[in-house]
Amino acid sequence: MSTMRTHDDTWDITTSVGTTAVMVAAARAIETDRPDPLIRDPYAKILVADAGTGVWEFLLDDTIDARLETVDPESAAIFRHMRGYQAVRTHFFDSYFADAVAAGIRQVVILASGLDSRAYRLDWPAGTTVYEIDQPKVLEYKAATLAAHGVSPAADRHEVPIDLRQDWPAGVRAAGFGPGGGRRPGWPKGC
Repeated sequence: MSTMRTHDDTWDITTSVGTTAVMVAAARAIETDRPDPLIRDPYAKILVADAGTGVWEFLLDDTIDARLETVDPESAAIFRHMRGYQAVRTHFFDSYFADAVAAGIRQVVILASGLDSRAYRLDWPAGTTVYEIDQPKVLEYKAATLAAHGVSPAADRHEVPIDLRQDWPAGVRAAGFGPGGGRRPGWPKGC
């Protein structure tokens, strides 16, 4: 497969920009396993381990920090920064959504949702709908993998299998998004 991007290219979680979803999930899994985690994503490790990319799974080894430090201290520092960044970013949006639903919002849209597991792991009030927008194969992988592990969404989850380069607002409306779900924006990119 060419590494060149085109206007109409597609991907799954093992190709092209889809692999970034696995990398971000790996960072969440690592943070979750720390003794004092900023965030908890019990599904991140499942999503990474079952991906079969052969690239990001090695990050799940709990000796990765020490091994990287021994091999390349600069790479170890970059890795720690990436992991910390993803933890802070995840914590920020988890808090954002908690505040939004506390204020009465019942429709949430996650752009480029990747392997984001908020629809499954956050404590959503009854009647909350989470719309996840991403490539069809990415959404299919996440749903099938979590279902195979007996995990169900904690909210009414709607997949919007559309590329963000397309008319995704029409896609999310066609999936049911509309008036009556509150007015606070809920459009952050998946993390």
